[in-house]
Amino acid sequence: MPSSPIAKKVDVLPDNWVHLQKTMIPDSNTHTYWSVWFDLEDTYKVNSIIPGKYNEVSRGIAWLMWCPIDDDPSVNDTWGHAEEINEECRNVLTAIESIYGVSFHDSIYE
Repeated sequence: MPSSPIAKKVDVLPDNWVHLQKTMIPDSNTHTYWSVWFDLEDTYKVNSIIPGKYNEVSRGIAWLMWCPIDDDPSVNDTWGHAEEINEECRNVLTAIESIYGVSFHDSIYE
């Protein structure tokens, strides 16, 4: 059975999600640049702490992306969707969680 891209539904995208997509994390352990790219699924309104006021909140999907360190990570077509990650990725996944606020630890293939 072919692998599927690793993705997570995100109930509330971070405010700076567009900027975060340009963040790359180099990982010498896997010889890979890692990033998380977001797809905006929809925008919905939620009550704020002030009655009668609403804030726009965006939902979406976070995709775990990778690029070999030897490639030029500034070129979009060198990036691919991560499909299988193993124990070697644990440290970079912790960094990704602290930067992007999305955990992919449960996607580690054992």
